[in-house]
Amino acid sequence: MMEKEPLLQINEVTRKFGEVCVLNRLSMAVQRGEIFGLLGLNGAGKTTLFKCILKLINTDGGTILYNNQPLEVPVIHEKIGYLPEFYLPPGELKAREYLRLLGMAVSGPKPDVDALLQKTDLDPHKLIGDYSRGMIQRLGLAIALLKSPEFIILDEPTLGLDPMVRLRLLDWMRELNAHGKTILLSSHDFSQIEKVCHRIAVLHEHQLRYIGPLTDFLAQHEATSLEDAFLKEIGGINA
Repeated sequence: MMEKEPLLQINEVTRKFGEVCVLNRLSMAVQRGEIFGLLGLNGAGKTTLFKCILKLINTDGGTILYNNQPLEVPVIHEKIGYLPEFYLPPGELKAREYLRLLGMAVSGPKPDVDALLQKTDLDPHKLIGDYSRGMIQRLGLAIALLKSPEFIILDEPTLGLDPMVRLRLLDWMRELNAHGKTILLSSHDFSQIEKVCHRIAVLHEHQLRYIGPLTDFLAQHEATSLEDAFLKEIGGINA
């Protein structure tokens, strides 16, 4: 099977906080049109990597390329959607008001706010402050999709969601991917990664331990579940 072209390339990226090296010369690529899962314990550097990609923080070395070009802020604003791990929208606004306000900053065709609200099954007349955790997460996804990005970063998107909402979110990911969207996803929910991701990377102790097809990772560790394979990789259980 021919390998797809990389959409995002991370080359020798390093990020330190004081004396602590959170990302140590990390290199990996996300291929166009795939759902890519990023695994690691808390503090492994997953969110830090996302913030480096989005230029929310600077790197201490290395390069990040998008479509084989240095990733610049205008490209981020135009091409990349982002759902952070903890999203706190203003509670005093209604969803339609908030999305329309954010949509004013979108260059090019203005987003169809009502279609997004319908897609994410949100009440446009209800104050955001009265939304449940699941509704807030769906609102965050609607905002990530506001500019119709081709690349979407989801940081722990199912955190705190009930099982039905988690399943629905997985269906949305598959649907977005089927329409050509590339997705970079981090999650502690191994079953979620197994259900939707084509390839994975494992970060441990600030180093890249594995990158490749999920099926190969399972076979490498002679494991029947991603959780078991992950624990074997990081030394959590004996092979």
